[in-house]
Amino acid sequence: MHAIAMAGLLLLLAPAALGAGTEAVVVDLDTDINPVTAEFVKRVVEEAVAGGAPAVVLRINTPGGRLDSTREITKTILASEVPVVGFVHPPGSQAASAGFIILMACDVAAMAPGTNTGAASPVGSGGEELPKTIGKKVSEDAAALVRSLAVPRGRPVEDAVKTISEALSYSESEAKEKKLVEIVARDLPDLFRQLDGRPVKRVGRPDVTLKSATFTFRTERKTGLEKALGVIASPMVAGILFLIGVVGLYSEFQSPGAILPGVLGSICLLLAFFAMSVLPTNWVGIGLILLGVLFFFLEVKFTMHGILAISGGVSIILGAVLLFHRDEFAPRAELWFIVGGAAVTTVILAGLSLMALSVQRLPGRTGVAVLAGQVVPVRVGASGAVKVFADGALWEARSAVPLNDGQLVEITGVDGLAVLVKPSVRSEKA
Repeated sequence: MHAIAMAGLLLLLAPAALGAGTEAVVVDLDTDINPVTAEFVKRVVEEAVAGGAPAVVLRINTPGGRLDSTREITKTILASEVPVVGFVHPPGSQAASAGFIILMACDVAAMAPGTNTGAASPVGSGGEELPKTIGKKVSEDAAALVRSLAVPRGRPVEDAVKTISEALSYSESEAKEKKLVEIVARDLPDLFRQLDGRPVKRVGRPDVTLKSATFTFRTERKTGLEKALGVIASPMVAGILFLIGVVGLYSEFQSPGAILPGVLGSICLLLAFFAMSVLPTNWVGIGLILLGVLFFFLEVKFTMHGILAISGGVSIILGAVLLFHRDEFAPRAELWFIVGGAAVTTVILAGLSLMALSVQRLPGRTGVAVLAGQVVPVRVGASGAVKVFADGALWEARSAVPLNDGQLVEITGVDGLAVLVKPSVRSEKA
């Protein structure tokens, strides 16, 4: 009985085994890490769990990307109910910067021959050095993240942190030697063969043993919408598209019938809102920008001597500053790029408003403004109908006194399709 109890206890303490012969899910991370990538990984992992997949393989080939999006991916990996394997593949690929952090987050880290990983020092969106204080803050935070990922899986903390503090990079053999990765594999079948029977250390969950020798796999790819969103899912691109859309629609409202500015503006606005659906958008910023445009519009309508125009410019620039939620991981170049775009937008809107005001001050060239005051001869038809020819058209004429054919009259107004006339002083003098 004692032996049976001990056997049962050992069985309970042994890592759980995930069955062989089932279909693993492969996800290609072959672009910059951005919010769309994070949403894509989250969707695929959730679908893999729901579908009963035994494992998810992140096939990594990325130069890096946004650290805030990287954090979202690491959270998805740590929360996954199935093991997640990071595999830098094919040969020639890299898991640099944010890609290294994702690799460290995976339950198993693997690399193909001829690949490299590391160089995870945070930099600006253009590759520039961050300001000293901000750079230290971001680096320390990223280093803490790497430590929290490396320690539970027994990976060397010092070598992992050096990719951030010293921007070190490792080849696949160096990473394997330093135990930063567990496996060097040629391809997916070789990876599954080496994973078979290996205990996998998980964070916050029981360890498992993969039975992967007979794993098959399927590759999940981005949908058409996700690919399109990936192209424009940058705060800089989304912000500029939004500002272009605002200028286009404002131009159309000020000059109805131009068509092209309205069409382009509508398209840009829709694309901007599409991108903002996955970006950390601050809707107060959008509201301030739209309020600024409204101020410019009202300036033209009511001529407030520039007060509303100045308020509109301030509102647009302030809206650009607040357009996207900021944190220490967000590239600083994005903010200045969007604010610069907002300043240019303000200048353009001011120019369009001045043009609209100058057009309003021009004397009228059609309608009552042109007809009133004209002196023209009367044409009295055989039926007694009185007409005048003015402004290139034949008008019915109405007068309070009888008129003779050929008599000069002065147009005093318009009533529908008829003009109101009175005998001209010049005709009386004649």
